[in-house]
Amino acid sequence: MMTRKNKNIAIIGGGHNGLICGSYLAKAGFKVDLYEARSDIGGMASTRELADGYKVPGAAHLLHQIDSGIQKSLKLKQHGLSYAASGLKTVSINPKGNALIFDDDNISGDDITLREQDQYKEFKVNMKGLSGFFKKTYQSRPPRLGSEDRKDLTGLMSLGWNLRTMGKDSMRNMLKFIAVNIHDVLNEYFEHEHIKGSIALDALLGNRLGPRTNNSVITYLHQLTGDLNGVQGSYAIPKGGMNSYTQALQKAAESAGVTVHLNSPIKQIDLDDENKVKGLILENGETVQADIVVSGIDPRSTFMCLVGPKYLEPGVVHKISNIRMRGNTSKLHLALSGLPVFKGVEPDDLGHRIINAPTMKYLELAHDFTKYGQYSDELPMEIIIPSIHDDTLAPKGRHVLSAIVNNTAYHLKDGWDDSKPKILENCLNQLENMAPGIKKLIVHAELLSPVDFENEYGITGGHWHHGELTFDQFLMLRPISGMAQYTSPIESLYLCGAGSHPGGGLMGLAGRNAANEIISRES
Repeated sequence: MMTRKNKNIAIIGGGHNGLICGSYLAKAGFKVDLYEARSDIGGMASTRELADGYKVPGAAHLLHQIDSGIQKSLKLKQHGLSYAASGLKTVSINPKGNALIFDDDNISGDDITLREQDQYKEFKVNMKGLSGFFKKTYQSRPPRLGSEDRKDLTGLMSLGWNLRTMGKDSMRNMLKFIAVNIHDVLNEYFEHEHIKGSIALDALLGNRLGPRTNNSVITYLHQLTGDLNGVQGSYAIPKGGMNSYTQALQKAAESAGVTVHLNSPIKQIDLDDENKVKGLILENGETVQADIVVSGIDPRSTFMCLVGPKYLEPGVVHKISNIRMRGNTSKLHLALSGLPVFKGVEPDDLGHRIINAPTMKYLELAHDFTKYGQYSDELPMEIIIPSIHDDTLAPKGRHVLSAIVNNTAYHLKDGWDDSKPKILENCLNQLENMAPGIKKLIVHAELLSPVDFENEYGITGGHWHHGELTFDQFLMLRPISGMAQYTSPIESLYLCGAGSHPGGGLMGLAGRNAANEIISRES
């Protein structure tokens, strides 16, 4: 009889979920090998050299949504994870004057009244309470609907209990808000247009949504589920660059017994005559024997490329092919000869999270362009200058700027080859309006499009979250119905990436939950 100790597990992909999954499996006694196509670990949570002496985060640039349980269990602090800055405030640029400052449950600036401060506190208390339901639900696999399996029935009862124990007001708000959009919710709480635009951006970043799009309440609550340093929805900048987070995960995995193989792209998941996993075939022709394969890459790449449609039922092929993976986000990187000055932002606030989302109308108009394969010349942004806190990222006296640029669609009518220089120029013009003189400080600039993310990180459609977070791609329907428990139609092939429950972000719960499911099934 096979035991954990003589079962070989091969993990595809060295992103944070793959590393976390591998750590838990190795700690449980399995022999684990992890294969990463690139020359460094971390996937989109990595660091890249922009110019000589300038280092920038490749895609994700803030630690956010990290699960404290995983951080403690894997002893990430002991493995080198530390913060150059934590508890970051959000500074929302106001073209007309003072910036708006969000500091956890407090708000100030931009002529904010005491009444508006109280409204914001009430809003955050209510939203944190609602996100607590998701946080509990995210801790384990979602149940299968219509199943009579004891584990699934227990999971459904747990979901109902979590909803019931929220309290009458929170349960009523959940049922009221969950199916509507963030535009309508914010209009119930606020009149101040700048407050509403600033909050709405958190529901839209990385997603193909406008404020009026249904599902945008789900995405807002989703980003509140982390508890970095015990503060719900908090942001931090890792010391030493974004790759210091995934390097800590790699050290944790290796200390648990995981063997990491870099520069090892996978050509095919090898199956036997009975459609059961027997290992991997690498691009260089090498074969790897494995009793279990776990894919940390997106589900469409896993099944349509590495498995192949001929090994799947037509219904499964149809569902996998229709997972919506429409990347909508680009990344702007600047190497700067000095520190820019943003209008209306105090010098002490320059090292915090800066956003450009003056109104919900501004955000909705940007989304309208996306719907037609076009782009606005006024694009919402999330901006950080990490070198203010970490002098290892740029030469002395110099800085790097990293900005997430929303509403830049994977499919553009004019194509990215022609559009990229124009979008880059639009972004620089916007920054010049926010921070006069910044153009003169630019040593080097680059814009990474969704197409670039697809090519560099192997993510279908360049979608950061391996699939949009919508009602029909959420909880027990993620990535598709019948495949939400990290299992697949191929025996001994499992999923652990962001395309699985509970979705994207750096929380790592998809990796940990998948490991727990494998341990339960394969022991």
